[in-house]
Formats: sequence, C-alpha cells, structure tokens
Amino acid sequence: MRVDNGRTKAGDLVIRKVDLDHTQLRLRSAVEQRNRLGHGIVLSTYTGGNPAHTCLEVFYPKVGKIYDIAESLMEVISEGR
Repeated sequence: MRVDNGRTKAGDLVIRKVDLDHTQLRLRSAVEQRNRLGHGIVLSTYTGGNPAHTCLEVFYPKVGKIYDIAESLMEVISEGR
C-alpha cells in the first residue's frame, strides 16, 4: 500500500515493489530483493540515469547496507516525519 503524498522523501520507510505486470524474470528479481533486503529507510533522493528519473538512496537494516534504486521500483509503507 503506497502512501501517496506526491514524492518519496528522506525518512520514509520503503520496500521493493512487486509488480505482477512485469515479465517473469523481473517479477522473480523483485520478490528476491524484497525477501533478502526487507524494508529500508530513505536517506536521500536525487535525479539520475538516462533518461533522468528520481532515485533513492536507501539503508536496509536487515543487511546493514545502503543501495540506490529508482523511486518507481519502491513503495512507501510509512511516511517519515
């Protein structure tokens, strides 16, 4: 369930979105990432890539690592303050 306030921001709690409309390979990858990494906390947002799109820097406490990912691949499960 996405909390829709327009944009993801630092402090939001997020998890990898599982989109059933994707190909089997992408679906499998999304499920694997969601299970392995669990939820994460957004540290920052920035514009990157080609074409330019919003990216998130996310800390995953379950694995103790930080990863960057496209905002469109994530869903907000709780808004930060």
